[in-house]
Order: sequence, then C-alpha cells, then structure tokens
Amino acid sequence: MIFKGWELFLLILGYLSLLFVIAYLAERREKVGMSIVSNPYVYSLSLAVYCTSWTFYGSVGRAASSGFSFLTIYLGPTLMAALWAVILKKIISIAKKNRITTISDFIGARYGNSLFLSALVTLVAVVGITPYLGLQIKAIISTLTILAGQTKGMAAAGWYITFILGVFAIIFGARRLDASERHEGLIFAIAFESLIKLIAFLLVGVYVTYFLFDGFTDILERIKDSEFGDLLFVGTGTQVSYMEWASLLFLSMMAIMFLPRQFHVAVVENSDIAHISKAMWLFPLYLFLINIFVMPLAFGGLLLGGRQADADLFVLTIPLGQGKSHIALLAFLGGFAAATGMIIVESVALSTMVMNHLVMPAIYRFHDMQGFPAIILNLKRIVIMGCVFFGYVFAVSIGEFYSLVDIGLKSFEAMTIFAPSIILGLYWKRGNKAGALTGITAGFIVWFYTLIVPAMLKAGIIGEHGFFSMLINSFVLNPHALFGLRGLDKWSHSLFWGLFFNLFFYVGFSILTKQGSEEEKQSLIFVDSYSPQTLPGRADYTLQEIEAVLEQYLGRRESREIIEGFLLRNQLLREHLTPLILSRLRDEALRILSGSLGSAIATIILEDKLLITEKERGDLSHSIKQMTDTLRLSRQELEEANRSLAYLKEFSENIIESAPAGIVTVDASMNVTYWNKEMESITGIRKTAAQSRTIFSLMPWVRPDTFEKNEQREITIRTPSQQFFKINISPFTDPSGGFVVIFEDITEKKKMEEQLVQALKLASIGKLTAGISHEIGNPLASISSLVQELRSIPVESCSEKNFFSDSLSTINNHIERIARIVRSLGDFARLSTKEKIASNLQEILERTISLVRYDKRFKDIDLKTEIADVPPMRVNPDQIQQVFLNLMLNAIDVMPNGGRIDISMNKKGDIVEIGFHDTGPGIDGTIIDKIFDPFFTTKPLGKGTGLGLSICYGIIKEHNGTITARSEKGAGTVFTISLPVN
Repeated sequence: MIFKGWELFLLILGYLSLLFVIAYLAERREKVGMSIVSNPYVYSLSLAVYCTSWTFYGSVGRAASSGFSFLTIYLGPTLMAALWAVILKKIISIAKKNRITTISDFIGARYGNSLFLSALVTLVAVVGITPYLGLQIKAIISTLTILAGQTKGMAAAGWYITFILGVFAIIFGARRLDASERHEGLIFAIAFESLIKLIAFLLVGVYVTYFLFDGFTDILERIKDSEFGDLLFVGTGTQVSYMEWASLLFLSMMAIMFLPRQFHVAVVENSDIAHISKAMWLFPLYLFLINIFVMPLAFGGLLLGGRQADADLFVLTIPLGQGKSHIALLAFLGGFAAATGMIIVESVALSTMVMNHLVMPAIYRFHDMQGFPAIILNLKRIVIMGCVFFGYVFAVSIGEFYSLVDIGLKSFEAMTIFAPSIILGLYWKRGNKAGALTGITAGFIVWFYTLIVPAMLKAGIIGEHGFFSMLINSFVLNPHALFGLRGLDKWSHSLFWGLFFNLFFYVGFSILTKQGSEEEKQSLIFVDSYSPQTLPGRADYTLQEIEAVLEQYLGRRESREIIEGFLLRNQLLREHLTPLILSRLRDEALRILSGSLGSAIATIILEDKLLITEKERGDLSHSIKQMTDTLRLSRQELEEANRSLAYLKEFSENIIESAPAGIVTVDASMNVTYWNKEMESITGIRKTAAQSRTIFSLMPWVRPDTFEKNEQREITIRTPSQQFFKINISPFTDPSGGFVVIFEDITEKKKMEEQLVQALKLASIGKLTAGISHEIGNPLASISSLVQELRSIPVESCSEKNFFSDSLSTINNHIERIARIVRSLGDFARLSTKEKIASNLQEILERTISLVRYDKRFKDIDLKTEIADVPPMRVNPDQIQQVFLNLMLNAIDVMPNGGRIDISMNKKGDIVEIGFHDTGPGIDGTIIDKIFDPFFTTKPLGKGTGLGLSICYGIIKEHNGTITARSEKGAGTVFTISLPVN
C-alpha cells in the first residue's frame, strides 16, 4: 500500500503534537514539585538520543555492506560507559559547580574562561555537526519518498518538514528565555522517543526474523552459503580491516562523550549525579536491544533480493515488499522519532553555543536597547532555525552521494577534535589555552581537508583542476594519503593525522608557553576539583542593581520571579538584606544568566554592572597572585598529602569492609550513605540497593525514636524473626548531621545466656533436691510406721475413735503428698544418670496413652492422634515417657469438664516433632515464658509442685532437643517437642 502525502503529513503533525503534550505535562509536574524526569530510568532513556536515524536505518545498511563493523558504533559507548564513574561524574560535578551549560562553555572555562576558545569550539561544532543534522533530514526525505511512492515534491516536503522540526525545536528550547539550566519537558519527550524507536525496531526485527525466516540460525546458515558469506568475518580479506574496526571503536567512544547533544543530556540535564550508576548498565542494555536484529534485517534484505546500495532502508522496504504496510508505517514512525530526537536536542545545544559565544559577545553591549530580552529570544529562535536548515542544505547538496553511516562518521571524527583538550584538561594541570587553541585548530584543518574536501569534490561543489588539482594529487597533500601515508582506510587515516597534530600542538604549546593567572586558577578547579570559596567583603551593589541586570537580559517578569523566589526560599525581606545575602543573590543571578547567556558573558555582564573600585580590584588581583604562588609552591606537599590520604582512605575502607559487625552510615534524613559487606549478610540487601534509601525502610524493626537523642548510645533490639542485635549509635560531629550505626548479631549469645541460666537453675535445684530427698526420706519412713501403729491402738469412746481416725488419715494424706514431692525431686536430680538406647517413639507414646486411659478423668477427654512413621532414636524411654505423661496429665488437669487432646508426630528433615494440643483455657501471655522455671505453677495452691514442666525441659535438653509452648487465652495450649534424629 502506498500512502498519500497528506496522510503522512498529518501523521507527522500528530506525532509532534503528542511530543509537545508529553513535554508540557512533564514541565507541569516539575513546577508543582512532582518531577517524573528526575530518575535514572528517564535519564538513561534520554542518553539514547545517541541512537539516531543512523542507528535505525544506517546500521542495517552498514551491516549489509561491511558485516559486523556496525557494532563498533555501539561497543565504543558500552566501553566508555564503564568509565563514566570516573570521567562523566567528574565532568558533571565541575559543570554544576561552575554553571556550565555547553561543551564550548566547558572547554572555554577550563582554559581561563576564554571567550575566543569557546567561539572556536562553537564554530568547529557547528561545521562538524551539520553533516549529522543533514543525515537525519536525508533519512526523513528518503523514507517519505518510499512510503509515498513518488519523488515528485519530496524536496519541497523535506523543506516543510525541516521548517516544522525547526518550529518544534524552538518550542522545546526557545519558547521563552528560560532561567533554568534544565528542560524537563524536552528530556521526557526524548525519553519517550527512545522507547518508540526501540519498540518499532524490535517489532520489525521480530517480523523479519521469525515470520519471513525461521530465526537467527536460518538466516545465518543461508547467508553463509550465499555470495555475501564474507560479511560474517572481520579482518584481512574482508570489507573491514582490524585497523578500521579499532578506529571506529575509538571514534564512537569519543562521540558518546563529546557530541553536543550527548553533553547536553548527560551533563547539563543531569538532575542527580547518582543516576550515573544505573545508567552505566541501563544505557548499554538499550544499545544491545536496539541492535539485536540489525544483522537479521541486513542479511534478510539481501536474501530477499535487496541490493547493498539500498540497504539503508531495508527496515522500511522489507515490510512494504511483503505487503505489510502497517509494519512499514510503524517503522517510519520509529525512524522519524530517531531523527527528530537528534534534530531537536542537537539544534537546541548548538543554538545555545552559537548564542552564548558568537552572538552575545557581539550584542551584549546594546543591552540598553528597548526590548533587549525579546531581541535575544528571537535571535535564539533564528539560530535554531538556521542550524536545522544548515543540515537541510547539506542533505540535499552532498548527502545524496553518501550513505547514512558515512555522513555520521564525519561528525564523529569532528567531535573527536575536542577529546585531547577535555580529557587532558581534566587530568593535566599544565594544559593551557595556547595548546588548546592550536590543537583544536590543527585537528579541524586535518578533518576538513581529509574528509569534507573529498566529499565536496564528489558532489561537484569544487572542481578538480588547476592549482587545486595539483595540490590534492600531490604526494604530500593528497587528502586520501596525507604526507604519503597509504594503506589506511579514510577513517583511520583522518583520525591518525588529526589526533597526531592535535596532541602535538596541544602538548607542545602547553609546555613551551606559560599559563596566565586565570588559567592556573581554572586548572586547579578542573584537575583537583578545587572549589574556591566566595568571600562577601563589601557589597557595593544593591538589590535594585541586580534586579535591573536580570531585567535587561531576561525580562521584567522573569527578573521579578527570580528575586521573589530567592527571598521566599531564604525567608527574607527586601528591606533587610545584609552584604552576605547580597553576595549570595549576585551568585544566584550569575548562575541564572549563565544558563541563558553562557558563563563567560554572564561574568562580563556582572563585572561591568556591579563594579568594584580600582583599588579593590588591584588588591584582589594581588591577593589572587599571592594565593596562586603559594599554591604552586605547596603543590608537591599537597600531592604527597593527597597520596597519604588516599592510602589511609583505602586502608580504612578495607578495615570497615572486613569488620565482623554490620556498619551503616546515614545522613540527617536517615538515608543510607554507606553499607558494608556484613550488612549485606545480616539483611540480604545489597549495597547498591541500600544506597539513598532510609534505614527504616530497609530495617522496619528499627524504630525512628532510636535516633531522637543526638548522643552516643547502645541498645539491644529483638526482631520479629527472633534475632537479637546490639546496636551502637554514634552521631557525626559534622554540622550536616547523620549517624554511624554498628549492628552486632548477638542472637547466638542470647540463646546461650538463656540456656546457661536454665542449666544453672536446674543444676542448683538438682543439688538441693538430692540432699532433701536423702535427709527427709528416713524420717518419712519412721512417721509412716508410727501412724500405722497408732491406728492399731484401741480407743474407748466412739467420738475419740472418729477423731483419732480422721487425724491419722489427714496425716497420712500429707505424708503421701510429701512422698510424691520427694519422688519428683529425686527424679529431677537424677536426670542425666540414665542410659539412652535405640527406642521407638511411637511405642513409647502408645504405652503412655494406655497408662493415661486408667485415669477416671480421661472418660470426658476426646483424644485424637496423627502419628507418622519415624525412625528409631537413641533416647531414654523412661524419661521420654515421663515427659509425654506429664504433658498429657497437665492437659487433663486444665480440662476438668472434658475437652480434646490432639497429638501429632512427624519427621521434618533431621528433626522429629511431637505436638500436644489441648482445648483448655490457655496460658496468659505475660507468664508463658516462666512455665519451665522450677517451682513455677499455674495450678491452685497444693495442687502442683511446679517441677513437672521444669523436669520435662531438663529431659528434652539432655536429649539435645527443644520444648516450646504456644498459647492464647481461651484458645488452648500447644507444646512442641523437637528431637534430632541423630
């Protein structure tokens, strides 16, 4: 099915309108303090703006002509992502501290806030990125042509679409002079587009791989046996050499860091530096998913009869060729999303660079002109439109002669020009402005001469004749073999000479020329991450002056909102502003102007407006010089101290990580900032999952009032899982607050203490009862004999006889009770003297039940048993029977009016469990922990000795088992005996 032009045009308008609505909603949420953008997932998806129409269409074309070489464009970013924790975090930290909003700002700030260097970087970026913008527009025009089925009017359609994209870029990036440095609506729209292009590409890939072919294996087997079999290999004798593979890998590593749009989304739009940790694996995962079907699509298109020259559009032409117009339309939408995301972000980033470093330096002195903020805003809109149409001109003039990948790689090479100045500038203090200027200039000249000049020749823009013909065909200045170096592919050739001259001039001039004082200060800020402290001094500027400056460049309404917002946040009144507060307000104004005009121009504006006296300027300059000299002299000592501190830090961290106790640090908001390995063992929560979460959400059994007292203390906590922890809490002395919390698991220690206490009780009473049994045994025998003799004495009267007989019966009953106590005490004292033999627990239980049945109270008891087969065990059968008997008689005692006893026996692993469950009144929860203590009883006075359960506890303990009780008032009691099989 061929689509009509107006249908496609409406689809494009509808999609762009959806993007605008999404961006608008995101900005609305941000304004009410409910950001949906400030999270690592949206941040990672926004980084996927790296995947443009080159990825969506060009990777398939590259795979169809050069095999696996397309992977280098994605392996490079994956490798670089592993270094983000070192490089990207440092760049973001520096950018946020120094109010940097573009890559040209970053380079200019590093080398003494050089406006000239920033302007040079901007020019290189604009020229270098133009082919990349042209690539996106070329992809849109080409896909429209295929879907519409005609070429007539496509150039005009491309012009209109370019204009619409320019308008939408203005809506996203220049709707107003934004006082903030971040654009949450733009980022959320880009994240949404990243999802659209991923889903579209995966759906087309699944259709081709599993519906047109029988999976990956089928496609690979067929291509191996075809004329395109060499695409499966890399190296000598194939389309791609190892040198080209390595060069493309390096180019993509630099591109992911230094493309203006990547710098914008990764650095400027970063809301939390902690998001990088997740982005380090989420972004490579995205790259893997969007490339998983590239080879099947490329090989599938070739196997279906497609030409390698047309492979860029296989994603679209394969579904169309199979009559699946709806899949083709979805593919078009995915490719359009890939292209528009890049165009919008890149044009916003480039326009900011052009405005801050080319336009504003030329016009900022006309700030007194009426409506100056509106002039700035309209100029920015014109610049955005110019950047987009610059790409369109390239697409229609030169783009048709090159594939999408070739165009994109030219831009990658151009952005590599910035690598030495940025990377060496971050780690080498001696790098200076002269080195950066000459290095970037040399790199740009080589790039232009070796890549752009051949492209212009091929397009016929310049002719190969006369002096120019002699130049490019000479041995030394041949753009394909510069200085006679032959045998390299064009990417490796341009990269080699560009990097060589770039590094040569950068390092050479940095060594041979001296840094200025401003450059020295900036090198400390960038290399050592030094943050100079602002001293308030005298505030020779007023609130009205600061407000007037903001009003001149941002407009009256924006200026008033900024001032009122500052006063509201700090709870201040206009009439009561101290010099220190005015100094802070000036810094706030500088930050805001930097976001809109660039840091260099913002600094110049405020220095011109908020003047200090010449004497103060001289004193300040002298002080800075003294500080610089001092810093230079003490640099060696600082480096030595830094090494010592690094060693001490590593040593301390090793000790903390290997400590046998769990160690946690939390900030004033109770969010975890450190979590050692032992804490992972204690809680099962990994360090990465614990970071930045509150300690109460990770360990609910830690109460908030534990930290109410801001003093060192030690407490013991029992968890719901019956674990015991000794917790040592020490507050930080730092004013920002927080605590160091040490967790020591003392569960085993507590158990041993409880066992020891119980054993000591039993041992003490055992010794006591052994003596009591011996001492009162003989007198009891004598008393018993005496009573028997008294019974045999005749009495004369009937009343005397009755009294005499009743008295003797009472004495005898008391003696029998004493005898029972003595027997119990004797048994209790002899617990560990009896031999253990292999016994059948089922038989012991059955004997016990038979014995209990003789009790007259048993007739009202309903006995239920559930006995499983258990192996013979080495126990003392008499002692175990005593335990069973005691538990059953106790159950009968608490159910005088009848009830039910459930007895169970089963094997669980290496443990045999025997349960006794009665339906009696239950035991109060306040005393249930005491029922195994000697002489403790719940029976009425005279009805029990309080030794029965204590003896049971001792017997089971001697058998290396446990006995526990569980009860609820009114719901009966359950005694559970656990005995080890071995």
